[in-house]
Amino acid sequence: MDNTATNRSIHLSASAGSGKTRALKERYLALLDRIDAAGLRLDQAVAITFTEKAAAEIKERVMQGLSEALLKKIIRGRQDLRISTIHSFCMNLLKRYPLEAGLPPDFGVLDERDRAYKVQKAVENALESSDRDQEIMAPLRGFGADELIDTIAFLLSLRSRIKRLEIDAGGPANLLIIVSSGMETPAAEAEMNALIRDPDWKALFLQMELLLRSQPDQYAECRGAEHGSLAIAPDVHAAYRTAELIRPVYFTQKAEPRKRPPLAKGKYLAKTTFPYTVYETLSSQVQDVLSRFFAAYHRAQAGREALSLLRLFFRAEENYRSAKLREGLLDFDDLEIFAYRLLKGADSPEILYWLDRKILHFLVDEFQDTSDIQWAVLRKLTEEIFAGLGADKPMPSTLFVVGDAKQSIYRFREANYRLIENVRTKMEESLLPGTREIRTLDKNYRSVPEVIGAVNQVFSALWGEAYKRSATDRNRHQGSVQLIEVFLGEQTGTEIGLSEAGVLALEIRTLVDNGTLVHEKTSPANPPPSPFSKGGGKEIPPLTKGGTGGLDDDWKTRPVQYGDCAILIQSRTRLKEYEAALKQEGVPFRVVGGIGFYEEDEIQAILNTLFFLWNRDDRLALAAALRSPLFGLPDQAIVDVFSGNKDALPVLRERQPQAWSRFNDWSKYAGTEPLAGLIHRIIQDSGAYIRFGKQNPQAIFNLDKLLDTARDFDRRGYTTLQDFVEWVRNIREAEQREATADMNLPGFQGAVSIMTVHKAKGLEFAVVFLPGLNQQPRSLTAGPLAIVESDDRVRMALKDADSPVYDELWEREKEELKREHQRLLYVAMTRARDHLFMIGTPNDSSKPAKDNTWLSYLYGALAVPSQRAENSGPAVVKRSYPDWAAQTHMPEQYGVGKRSPEQSSPTVAVDSAAVLANLRHLDVVDTPEWKKAIDYINDEKEWDMDQPLVQAGRSVSPRLRGIILHRCLEEYAKKGSYDLEAVLGEYPEMQTLDHDVRERFLTDVGLVMKSITGNAGLGWIFEPSPDAYAELPFLLRKGNDLVSGVIDRVIVKDGKGFVIDYKAIMIEDQDAAASWKEHYLPQVRIYCEAVKEIFRLKQVEGYLLFLDSSRLEPVVKV
Repeated sequence: MDNTATNRSIHLSASAGSGKTRALKERYLALLDRIDAAGLRLDQAVAITFTEKAAAEIKERVMQGLSEALLKKIIRGRQDLRISTIHSFCMNLLKRYPLEAGLPPDFGVLDERDRAYKVQKAVENALESSDRDQEIMAPLRGFGADELIDTIAFLLSLRSRIKRLEIDAGGPANLLIIVSSGMETPAAEAEMNALIRDPDWKALFLQMELLLRSQPDQYAECRGAEHGSLAIAPDVHAAYRTAELIRPVYFTQKAEPRKRPPLAKGKYLAKTTFPYTVYETLSSQVQDVLSRFFAAYHRAQAGREALSLLRLFFRAEENYRSAKLREGLLDFDDLEIFAYRLLKGADSPEILYWLDRKILHFLVDEFQDTSDIQWAVLRKLTEEIFAGLGADKPMPSTLFVVGDAKQSIYRFREANYRLIENVRTKMEESLLPGTREIRTLDKNYRSVPEVIGAVNQVFSALWGEAYKRSATDRNRHQGSVQLIEVFLGEQTGTEIGLSEAGVLALEIRTLVDNGTLVHEKTSPANPPPSPFSKGGGKEIPPLTKGGTGGLDDDWKTRPVQYGDCAILIQSRTRLKEYEAALKQEGVPFRVVGGIGFYEEDEIQAILNTLFFLWNRDDRLALAAALRSPLFGLPDQAIVDVFSGNKDALPVLRERQPQAWSRFNDWSKYAGTEPLAGLIHRIIQDSGAYIRFGKQNPQAIFNLDKLLDTARDFDRRGYTTLQDFVEWVRNIREAEQREATADMNLPGFQGAVSIMTVHKAKGLEFAVVFLPGLNQQPRSLTAGPLAIVESDDRVRMALKDADSPVYDELWEREKEELKREHQRLLYVAMTRARDHLFMIGTPNDSSKPAKDNTWLSYLYGALAVPSQRAENSGPAVVKRSYPDWAAQTHMPEQYGVGKRSPEQSSPTVAVDSAAVLANLRHLDVVDTPEWKKAIDYINDEKEWDMDQPLVQAGRSVSPRLRGIILHRCLEEYAKKGSYDLEAVLGEYPEMQTLDHDVRERFLTDVGLVMKSITGNAGLGWIFEPSPDAYAELPFLLRKGNDLVSGVIDRVIVKDGKGFVIDYKAIMIEDQDAAASWKEHYLPQVRIYCEAVKEIFRLKQVEGYLLFLDSSRLEPVVKV
């Protein structure tokens, strides 16, 4: 292909594994070459993607492919590449035009952890200010306060979509008019008024009332009087209230018309004036008129509810926006909203003119993940391109979009998969054939033929002609695809063990034990060019060539390792079950993202403790804390504490005095001590590091992260435990998942990765396991609190049993969610390179697969029998591509089966005397003793660390002074800087010092820190590195002791470890140094042994850093 391709806009559809990222990279490099040749700046080509990770990956690949001349320009800082997320692009735009956007020039971005709290307050304030506004609240009378709070908060999560509609409408008032029209509220109200004012309405109900008078025994039951009232109802609301009283006469509880008249013919008193046939006719007519009236009323009511809700949204949104701007902050939605408003505002012609001259080429990655407002921003930026303008520019402007509608799985983030097809249509309609190209990459370079064959079979069946089958490049490699069905059968008391999680774990272990082969690609010496490099491909046509290489690539075959395997899950609900099964089988694993930081066991235990300290009536929090490893009380002990309706604390004091004592001690500090200090006290007093860390090292890092979060919380000015409790609860209720702490330790590369499919997007693995096939997505089991639709008209509906609009919108939304759930399966299956295992547990019923599950899709697409011929007991059925023939395996093959008679018959008679006589003496087994590293030093040399020092102008204890110096160095090691005032704020003792004493202490600590951070010889200790750790907790088995501690600084470099322990001690001469080194040798040795074991190092060197002397002394080598 010649270079003229860079003069054309391109729409590229790229299937999974077809080389999408490479195509984008080569297009970008080709543009940079042309831009540079034309003497223009490199930043006139802008690449936009939707995650920081993707932006970094693209930038890295582009940098590797740059010519030496262009690379020098960038390195020397004369020019730069513009590759960023859409949010970064919008932020840069707003930073350039802050006044035009109505923003402070130095605005920042809101921490996501604060968002839920601010939203909650904004919604509560909006409801409080609207409480007496009948125009708003009257239509919402049927909703409780909590329902309204949740619904408005939910709408704020759709804020970018609603604000885009508002901007396009020209303001809130106009959007209300548009929504009213879209909901057909005026038409519904007009229909109701026409009905009740129609003479036929009055005549019908009066006639029925008269007829019912002829049935005196049934008059009251058939609501005769109400028929008369309905005939003369003064307005639609009065008519509705009366009609509701009549409704049960003509409609069932499900609001369906009754098939027979209310009065049976046998009970009807026949009269010559009103024969039964007249009653039947009138009853049918009343039923029909009421159906029309109710339908119109509910449509009108749905419209009124939507308008009221929208007004509340505007008030809450204004509160939320004002709260942020008072602090000079925007959230990520704001970046898009303000950018779009800026490009639509009065200053937009001048801004767009500048942008049109500044940016010649736009490249947009992952276009299927674009939201409506993101495309609205991009559409404004590319107006000239679609208009065919810009002839006066040094080179034609172009748009390059790449994506795959089949991989659109972010609807919950407002992604609109239809946009990629809309842009294609817009290109075809707006651009001349010579100025645009529509291309497709559908050859897969990632996966073996078995994987691609199974993917093609499944999705051709699900999507028909809409699915374009992929070809594969790896025809000479062999892999496998299996569907594994775990039939649990009727497992009685004599059956043990078979479970989906257990099968999953055993399959992984067996795969590795058997040495199953996988293929690993090595980098080719001369990778073939992509269709966007100069000249295009030679062997493969330009329009289909992609990926990271072709048939000439080098591959090596080797046995599979645990690190090659990934378990991709739909949600985290069964994560703990999978973890337990993997541990049982001895399979190493790592959880990427986890179940959510605030849902981890150790974090839950601390939070429940805090919840109870804040609210003594929270019995559930107390029970959860007592049951956790913090206290480890058995269930019966907890039941005893909470038996009856008594206050639990006195009972706890009587029956569990140790637990009560801890709560009592902690309660003295709750509300008076900074949050970080309180949490640190709970962790320390309860031994949380050891209690949780001995089973899961990740827990230690999570507890440290909680402490860091609390310190950050304190710094932000939050003052009470209640603030923190509400903040955490808001985060959890809003389901803002926060990743667990990153352990960043060696050894995890050899572990199975567990992550959600969303987390795995863009990744690939040699072996992929997809468990939970019969798990229904939560999004499809219950409708959202509100639905906003804006395709052909703008409509909004609350979740209301009587709302026909909500029912209609929910049916459409369910179809969209179902298609997205199928796309999620496509993404999951296409992550596999060599082997794919899909595991599910069918129901033991006539319908083995639940609706809208991956298993139901697979059963329908593969046309395999969905029931076992014999369903009498548990079994595992395996089906392999391509014929999917069933192979049945009994539970015994998975190490499970029936209990032995001894296990299942506990009542066998035993001769106790004979048993006791034959028992041999049991050797005494010592229980491991828990110790701290400092227990190994001689404390006689330690002075009283709690006595204040008065020398050198200090009046703070050496212990506290040392702790503060440690905290400053921890901050400096992690961030490259420290805030002494913020550190002091963590310790209440520092707040009570006299001003002069405090100032002297600040000077003292400042001088010590300056002497350390300014010492070039110590710089290597604090250099930022992924292999350097500050305040590293550990747990070490030493003989019969379990030793815990926290190491000040650990550095791993070139296969060696370095341990640095800080000591706030002045060293006056070499003799003093030697004495202190000998004193602390046992402690430093333990630190070195722990680091050597954790990092599997051959050698570790231990040092003491004497802070007051700025002196580093070697102590020991291990």
